[in-house]
Amino acid sequence: MFKVVSGADRVTTALGTSNITLALVAGYAGSGKSEAGKLLAAATGWAMLDKDTISRPMTERLLQALGGDPDDRHSPTYLEHARPLEYACLMKAVWENLECGTSVVAVAPFLAEASDAQWTSRVARRCGRTGARFETLWVDSDLESMRDRLISRNASRDTWKLMHWPTYTSGIDLGLRPVTSHHVIDNRIGASRPLAEQVETIAQRLVGDS
Repeated sequence: MFKVVSGADRVTTALGTSNITLALVAGYAGSGKSEAGKLLAAATGWAMLDKDTISRPMTERLLQALGGDPDDRHSPTYLEHARPLEYACLMKAVWENLECGTSVVAVAPFLAEASDAQWTSRVARRCGRTGARFETLWVDSDLESMRDRLISRNASRDTWKLMHWPTYTSGIDLGLRPVTSHHVIDNRIGASRPLAEQVETIAQRLVGDS
């Protein structure tokens, strides 16, 4: 049982008081965002909201209805019609959880969003009004590691990427980072620390700051 303390940024729970947190987990396809998000949610007990889980059925049906390929995430049809709805659905679920006093781990590429100062400022302001702190985690990787993960997960939505790898990777900026302060997770296959260990360290820091 808990209650939101009006006008404050803390929630009273059976375990005491803690900050409400929005943690965005961002990065390129195949970087390991979903795995990192699940690890963070498991370590903190926060809600896990993955864009693909929330919106994939809607996206596939919408693309089919518009005469497009349900697995294409690079066409103008997807970018103009489906992608904005995906992020709208994700963020509406985020705000509802935060308003109920539930911290959220939100997983999506956030490539355009996290690098947009106006977008991140709007999110930060709304978090402030909700009494939540705003954290961003960037899952970093390299092309070889990302390709290996895309092949391993064998998802139909990755077909275009793998079939047009040089074209797809020409649009990847490995130096891209969120414009706001953020935590970087090194998820290259040859990283010096395992993903779980890195996420646990960040989770301890976030919970410890609560």
